[in-house]
Amino acid sequence: MPPTATPEREVLSVNTLVNRARGHLETNFQTVWVEGEITGFKKHSSGHWYFTLKDERAQIRAMCSSGANRRVRFDPADGMQVIARGRLTIFPAQGSFQIDVEQLEPKGLGSEELALRQLKEKLRKQGYFAPQRKRPLQRWPRRAAIVTSAKGAAIHDMLRQFAIRWPFCEVVLRPCRVQGEGSGDEIAGCIRMVSELHRTKKLQFHAVIVGRGGGSAEDLKAFNEEAVADAIFHCSCPVISAVGHEADWTIADEVADARASTPTNAVTLFTPLHTDVRRNLSEYHARLRENMYRRLQFARQEVEHRAMRPVLKQPLRRLREFEQRLDDIADRLERAVANRLRKSDESVAALAARLESLSPLNILSRGYSLTRTPGGTLLRDAAAVRPGEVIVTRLANGELTSRVEAT
Repeated sequence: MPPTATPEREVLSVNTLVNRARGHLETNFQTVWVEGEITGFKKHSSGHWYFTLKDERAQIRAMCSSGANRRVRFDPADGMQVIARGRLTIFPAQGSFQIDVEQLEPKGLGSEELALRQLKEKLRKQGYFAPQRKRPLQRWPRRAAIVTSAKGAAIHDMLRQFAIRWPFCEVVLRPCRVQGEGSGDEIAGCIRMVSELHRTKKLQFHAVIVGRGGGSAEDLKAFNEEAVADAIFHCSCPVISAVGHEADWTIADEVADARASTPTNAVTLFTPLHTDVRRNLSEYHARLRENMYRRLQFARQEVEHRAMRPVLKQPLRRLREFEQRLDDIADRLERAVANRLRKSDESVAALAARLESLSPLNILSRGYSLTRTPGGTLLRDAAAVRPGEVIVTRLANGELTSRVEAT
C-alpha cells in the first residue's frame, strides 16, 4: 500500500515540491546578477534565447524571452563573457533550475559599443562598405533631396548654402526625427521613399543628403542603425552622409557614396560655386572665339592659296592635257594591236608552210603512192599480202583498186 501522510511525515507530489521550490526561489532571488561564459546559445523560432552560463566549477541554464532580448544591443555567441541580470526560477516541466534573464551585457565592453562593432563587421562582410560600389556625384545637379529634421539648424544651413553656391538646384525636403526612439526607422523610411520616386522616375534626384548637426554619441545613434545602412545601400540614387561634425563618424558615413564632415560641407561637396562657373564660362567663351577666329583665318588663307593654283585659274587646260594623253594612248594602242596582228599572220604562214612540206599529199604529188589493204592497213612489205587479195593504192589524184597476181 502507498505511504499515507501522517503528522510526522508530509508526502508531496512532484508538482507541489517543484512549485514550492520555485516560489521560494522567486521570492528570495527576485533580482540577481551573475557573471559567466555563454555556451550552447540557441535562438528559438518563438524568439526566445536559450543558453547556459558557466564558470570553472558550475553552470546554470538561462532563458531570455523575446520581449527582453529586444533590448539587447549586441548578438550573443558561444564563448562570450557576459553579465546577466534576472531572477531565479525552476522550469516545472523539466524540474530544472534556471535564471530568467532580463538584462544582458558584455563583460569589459559596453553593449552599445559591442553592438556597433558587430554591426560594422556584418555590413563589411556583406559589401556595404566596398569602395567599388560607391557612385560619383553629378557635376551640375538639378534636384536634390534632404532627409533631416525640419526644425534643426542643419536644414537652414544647407538651404542657405544652396542659395549661395548653386541656386539652380531644386531642393526637396523629407522631414523626419533624427534622434530618439524610432528615429532610425523614420530616416530609413524617408530614404526609401526618395529612392522609390527616383527609381520609378516620378521625381528624379541627383543625390540624397542624409544628416543632422553635431551631438553626443547617443544623439547620433540613429545613424548607426542597420535599417538606415540598408536604406542607404539600396537607394537608387547617390547618397551623401552629413552627420555631426568632422570628428563624428557613423555607419551611415561608411555606407554612403560620399561623406561630408558637416551638413554645410555636404552642399559644398555636392554643388559648384555659380560665380566660378560663370567666370569659367566667360573664359571658355573668349577662348572659343579666339580659336574660331584663328580657324577662320587659316581657312581663308588656305582658300586664297588654292585659288592661285593653275587648275582653278584655267580648269579647261587640265582637261585638254588629259584628252591629249588619251589620244596618245589610243594611237599607241592601235599601233601595238596592228603590230601584234602582223606578227601573228607571219607566224601562221610559217607554220602553214612547214605543215605543207610535211603533208603526205605533197609527197604523193611527186609520184609516190600509198597502198593499203581494204581494212586500211598500210603495206610496207610485199610479203604482207598473198596472191588473189585486193589492195587499194592512193595516188596524188584518186585511188586504184587492184588484185594481187603474184608477190
